Amino acid sequence: MLTPTVVDLAKGHFYPFGNTPAINFLRDYRPSNSDNVDILALGCGDARNLLFSLWSENKGNGCKFNFTVCDLNPAVFARNIFLLSAIQTLSLDAGDADYDLLSRLWRIYYHLFITQDDLTFVKQHVSHLRAASASLEAWLQSPFGSVFHFSSESTLMEIRSFWNSYSELRTTDQDQQVRQSIASLHVGDWHINGRIARVTSHGMRSAGAHSLESVDSMNQALHEFWKTGVVAGNFDDVAMLRRENGGCVNPLISGSPTCPTEFAVPYGVEPLIGYHLAEAFSSTQSVPTSMDVLAKLAKSQFFDWCRSFTLCVESKSVSIMCHTGEAINFAHALQDLRGSPTLPADTHRYTKPWCATQLLLEPTLTSQFDIIDTSNIIDHHGILNVLPAVTPLLKHAPCSILYFESLLQAAEKHESTLETLLHANVTTISLLLGVTPMGHILDTTTDSFESEEIFDRVCPPTTGCLAQLRLRIPFRSAFHGDRDLLRDGPCKPFPLLRINPQELASFFKQAYLSMFREAEDTSIRNVVMLRKMNRPLAGDRFFYSRLSLVTLVAAAKRTVQTDWKACIDALMQSIENDRTLILGSNGMQELYLHFHQTGLWDVPLLRADPRGQMTPYGRTRSRDESGMLGSDDLPAIVHVALVVPRSKLRIFTDRPADQVGTPGLRLTVFNDQLFDDFNFYAIDTFFGRLKEAPAANGDITIDEDPQGWSGMSDLIVTCAVPTWPLLVGNRKDVCLGLVVNSNASFDTVQYSLHLGFRTQVFTANLDSNHVKIFARAPTKAVPATAQPTQNSAMCIDSIDYDFQVSEEKPAPEISNKGSDDGPNSTTESAETISWVVQLKNDCTVQSITATKAFAPNSETSHALKKGTAIKISQISPCVMELSLEQLTHRIAFPYPINGMKAKLTRNPVSIELSAPTSNSIEVGGYAMNPFPVIDQNGTGDFLAWGMGRVDIDRQPLIKLPVDHLWLEGMFATASTRADRALNLSDMDYSRKPAMLMLREGLPLLFMGLVGLHPRFPGKIFRLYVLTEGDKVDAFIISNAIHHDRDSGSIFLDAFVVPLTPEVAKSGLVQPTLNANRKEIIDTAREEMILWKHLIPATVERCRTWEHKETCEYKINTTNTIPLSTFACKSPICTCGNGQDTNHLPPEFKPLAAFATRVAIPIIHAIPYMVAMMLDKLPNSTSSQTPAAPRDICGHCGSVKFSGLKACTRCEKVKYCNHACQKAAWKEHKKVCKR
Repeated sequence: MLTPTVVDLAKGHFYPFGNTPAINFLRDYRPSNSDNVDILALGCGDARNLLFSLWSENKGNGCKFNFTVCDLNPAVFARNIFLLSAIQTLSLDAGDADYDLLSRLWRIYYHLFITQDDLTFVKQHVSHLRAASASLEAWLQSPFGSVFHFSSESTLMEIRSFWNSYSELRTTDQDQQVRQSIASLHVGDWHINGRIARVTSHGMRSAGAHSLESVDSMNQALHEFWKTGVVAGNFDDVAMLRRENGGCVNPLISGSPTCPTEFAVPYGVEPLIGYHLAEAFSSTQSVPTSMDVLAKLAKSQFFDWCRSFTLCVESKSVSIMCHTGEAINFAHALQDLRGSPTLPADTHRYTKPWCATQLLLEPTLTSQFDIIDTSNIIDHHGILNVLPAVTPLLKHAPCSILYFESLLQAAEKHESTLETLLHANVTTISLLLGVTPMGHILDTTTDSFESEEIFDRVCPPTTGCLAQLRLRIPFRSAFHGDRDLLRDGPCKPFPLLRINPQELASFFKQAYLSMFREAEDTSIRNVVMLRKMNRPLAGDRFFYSRLSLVTLVAAAKRTVQTDWKACIDALMQSIENDRTLILGSNGMQELYLHFHQTGLWDVPLLRADPRGQMTPYGRTRSRDESGMLGSDDLPAIVHVALVVPRSKLRIFTDRPADQVGTPGLRLTVFNDQLFDDFNFYAIDTFFGRLKEAPAANGDITIDEDPQGWSGMSDLIVTCAVPTWPLLVGNRKDVCLGLVVNSNASFDTVQYSLHLGFRTQVFTANLDSNHVKIFARAPTKAVPATAQPTQNSAMCIDSIDYDFQVSEEKPAPEISNKGSDDGPNSTTESAETISWVVQLKNDCTVQSITATKAFAPNSETSHALKKGTAIKISQISPCVMELSLEQLTHRIAFPYPINGMKAKLTRNPVSIELSAPTSNSIEVGGYAMNPFPVIDQNGTGDFLAWGMGRVDIDRQPLIKLPVDHLWLEGMFATASTRADRALNLSDMDYSRKPAMLMLREGLPLLFMGLVGLHPRFPGKIFRLYVLTEGDKVDAFIISNAIHHDRDSGSIFLDAFVVPLTPEVAKSGLVQPTLNANRKEIIDTAREEMILWKHLIPATVERCRTWEHKETCEYKINTTNTIPLSTFACKSPICTCGNGQDTNHLPPEFKPLAAFATRVAIPIIHAIPYMVAMMLDKLPNSTSSQTPAAPRDICGHCGSVKFSGLKACTRCEKVKYCNHACQKAAWKEHKKVCKR
């Protein structure tokens, strides 16, 4: 396997429901008419995300959604396909009959116990699924074959085994055993004397903006579910079960991944968590939300999602390809289908850990995707194992997006999360892999992290347990948000970047040390063990093997041009000389092996005849021995298999699962007379026996025991190893061993007490029957019907992978035909451009240098030779412009830059332009356009690149009046500590950063609409007038506040009316101002520029209309969005004028022809980039806690819960300090009375 092998006997846990609210895969992508959208969901889990995504996007625009979904557990797919195939039978005109069917499916999909009628329905529908799933061919001919597809015969058969179990009759003992398991989980340590003794808080995520108020209700819902076996609030369903003496155990939930009749659902799982429940908590009443309100809301969403799926099926706009297996192996196998693998096929030969089924995919699988979602698999495998697997599968398009999600806290300081996860400088590794976290380059997000910020306050983690922190991190190509770079049409990949091989080697060395530091660096072992005892972090788990480093280097080769031989020579020399890691020298042979197999580096011992070779431990033996080592065609790399007797595994199986821990395993080759352990972590393990005789094609086959750890078979451990260590010294002295990994954990301590210092589970020498050696990896026998077609690229052994290192060639230079240089540029064939990335000693990026060479006789060359002055300016986040008299050239960079520090070097026929990179907390880059809008496919289909889309009319409306407490909490958690420090300082308002002023100003629009305006409490403001000095720029007309289900935040449904000369001539401006209560938003120049960038993004994120052919964005010669940043000029096109104005408040209807609908978000800071303002959070942890007294400064509007001083005259208005009171006195004295 590509990831370390871990003994996790608790892995039998089955998660039938999601533990986070449903996500919309299409939130950051705008499907185009009649185009296919290809979506890859790794670790997909239950059906909620797929259903919610289709419901969110169900506009009937002719687009087809192709889902490729992967999960390790076939029981997940058995449930999902059962549900979705049953939904296929819905008729949208059936009325009550459909309601009854959906109610039945709700019970079957979510309840632990169901009625006899429901169980009869299960068996009837399963009979259809079983009949259709006899083979892939039979499935394709069935009614289900048009929607559901399978990656292989083995995937179908695994899923079918669970359908078979659904139809089996359970004995009374089996039924009672499940009931006892559920009862014991419900009581356990969660209840004391009949009272709830433990609070869970992950359900608060489903409440969005009301996370704080939801804690009591969501905690009660969890316990009610486990007490009754029915989703909390479904009282009629509970009554139905009582009438049947508790009903029947639900077969769709009662099975485990390893045993369909064994209950394995952990206690914290609960169905309501997967739904969006914020609107249930919008009431201003202080009592907790009742269970029936939650149930009705969740059930209504389930019904709506199911009906949308039916529409998609009827319109043939959805296709679902299922794969059961390990996600990283699957992703690499998809790379094989494309014919451009990062790694050799042998590194991902099997479908999943502890399984001998070979990974053979159908050739028709999609292998490039618009959207890739990886769920939270980085919590289990590490992001550096996942990134190289999935980035080559992402389509190279501006709108393509890759999502990572983590539920575990990775770093002690949240703002260090990215570098902790990536084990490297974020900019550097982004350049190497071609994608970057969007939060690293954009300073803003619409996602609320309020629930995560208060998580520990509500439910502090148990000592020794991993702390939770949910982060959803989107990745994209860094330059794809730069509209100036994309203006010439669809963007092509950047050419390879040049990096000095020594600098690159230093980067990989630092990444190597960081990847293994927690496990192998003895200097910090005590610190790590202490942290694991108290509050462990996600990175304290052992994610990486030496193959992980090789994979990272191989992935970088896709984007970087260097002398790779020199780079890896330097890297390996540095690693060989390093003594930081206690097992560093023991891992060298695995590094040599995988670098050689990937073709990155040539190791002479691994390509020559292994016999008679001189090694560091003497010359290898001759041919005089039996078996593979004595064969004539002995390869330099062989596969070994160590057969571990079942009795040796009692060190794990004789202990309770919670005492086994999660020890990692490795295979070692050692010779106590000559050399210590050669460790191999990238191993494959499965239970069964090896067949003595090879198969007809030369493969060694396996009779696998499907019972795994629950069975009685021996354990087979196999991997590739260099042949030469097996040939040095005496044969009987060469041994193989299965060893528990040594790292800074108590797992290691407990096993060393029983197994000794070397923690060897089992060892055997080459003469033992427990050691087998093969030319190729053993495989499980595949039935003839499961063999894939031979004319496809999916046969993993058919890929011609070049293992030899070619001679270094100069980096290709890009020939262009125009004066604009970048991925799309085209200039005369003699004009070229190349990019070089310079790294500092700490492996951060010092600068990127673009070298532009001109044709010798070109006008630019003549101007350079004459010494013509050159002016340089940054015109967009990734583009610099050069001006030589009348000549201009644009030079694009692959990453946002700080043009203020750019340096120019001129030569007779070329120009070198060097600039440092920029990120979201530095000058330059996307600070020039923090709300980018792009043309996602070059056809005028515009997208707000960093701001998730919303369908306003499908988002829950927040009814007035609004409880101030949660609204203030939402605003408070959107800010940073730095923001608060500036607000508390004596800095003049006009000198504060423009983004801070914008962030502080936006809440006024929300507060004014709900009567919480800080200066005019109780008064409603719908009209806001945006001004710059004496120039009136635009009207913002508030309509309503909505929950944003996707982001967990809220947004303002509003209309913007740019006060252009046309509007001014209409005669409507002054009457509007005179007739309505208004608030002036007076801005400085820099803040006005931000408003001009923000408004187009807020239009694009919510538009339901199409841009016209006469759209100003399309015909604009400068091709910029916004159209203008100057006051009194519109930043947006007129295509949206008059659209959706039925929602415009009546008093503003005269302006409808000039009004464009917008969805204005709260602009949240990004917690994995900056320190958040936690100390302003209200301390309430229950919806039953009385609201804290609220003080509002009468001048600046700051909201505090204490500390403001009242005016000594009227004692009604309060102020932050004397300065605020003095500033407000001119107006306040008019109304101030004793």
